[in-house]
Amino acid sequence: MFGILGFNASMGKRQKQVMVSSPSKSSTETSKEITDDVLIDIFSRLPPKAVARCRCLSKRWSSMMCHQHFTQLYLKKSSVRPRMIFTLLCNGKRIFYSIPQDLDPDRDYFNPITPNCRMHFPKGLDCNYEVCPSILGFICTESRKPMICNPSTREYISLPIATTKKHQTRTCFGYDPINKLFKILCVSDDYVCRVATLGTSVVTWRRVECSTPHQPLHTQICIDGVLYYIIKCMDVTPTRFMVVCFDVTRETFKFLGVDWLRTYSSALINYHGKLGILSLNYFGFDLRVLEDANEAEWSKTVYILPNQWKHLATAANLDLVGMTSEGEFVLSKIFLEEPFYVYYFNTVKNTVVQVQIDFGTLPKKAYYSPEILTLINHVENVELIN
Repeated sequence: MFGILGFNASMGKRQKQVMVSSPSKSSTETSKEITDDVLIDIFSRLPPKAVARCRCLSKRWSSMMCHQHFTQLYLKKSSVRPRMIFTLLCNGKRIFYSIPQDLDPDRDYFNPITPNCRMHFPKGLDCNYEVCPSILGFICTESRKPMICNPSTREYISLPIATTKKHQTRTCFGYDPINKLFKILCVSDDYVCRVATLGTSVVTWRRVECSTPHQPLHTQICIDGVLYYIIKCMDVTPTRFMVVCFDVTRETFKFLGVDWLRTYSSALINYHGKLGILSLNYFGFDLRVLEDANEAEWSKTVYILPNQWKHLATAANLDLVGMTSEGEFVLSKIFLEEPFYVYYFNTVKNTVVQVQIDFGTLPKKAYYSPEILTLINHVENVELIN
């Protein structure tokens, strides 16, 4: 679509000459413009980079594509074509890459995929931290001074420092669907919980009460306004681990004991609108689904990998990423090394697809050293942060 628009714009003079040499065409007929509705439909099908270019071509187009109606339409359409994000540190910069997430049944995956480089933070920024899962196209870093970025628009902003003292902190990223607000929960190592709301004129941290001292572990997910994350119990309790349920709207906590969780190699997933905990066992996966939060009732399903792929369950260099919107379990390498693989396990067909990722011109000295984080179910959002 962008090629068509670009062609018409670049050939404006030629079109004018044709119009002059064809007097039989009326001026009304030749001066018809494409309606706004048609333009919005065309723009909503463009990749984010093309949208950014179109915004620079005219004030009319810029106003149209910055309007909430267009950004919401674009987000709705992009939600059916999610992307997989890879992020790593290279030479002091945090870089983001992406590929289409859904497998193409007509594609030959014996050949590697080259991802797109979406953006990077400039060298010297506070980016030596992991990042939270993507929510509606936005990504938040886990640090005392969180950063919010939008890989689609290549924008980022820095938030105020969460604590005045030099405490270690863990950051969780959530969304309030009722008030349509993003919130950041920061838990410091002195067990103080603070929340910041984005979208306000001045972003400030405020303390929220929590009766149970805790520190979030490595995995989190936000489902329908509830932010879930796993903690290791600090006090003497019947269970070693617990699941924290933080209501993003009310800013209240609830704790669920999970005495069956024995390992850190678990991922929180959105299982058809319910919280799921996906864990590796010696032969495949254990999936627990929270059926009733009030009664702490969990269901359990065991999935066995095909014989030729059972080694994936015990591989030390693989990370359990989670479940795609298509229902596939995803494993990805922890370190950037050649070859770099992502694995899709289809629970219905009981098949595994191995996808090789070629990061191309990335400096060779970056290989075999940095950790790489894989995020799934990322959607492209062309809403500007500012």
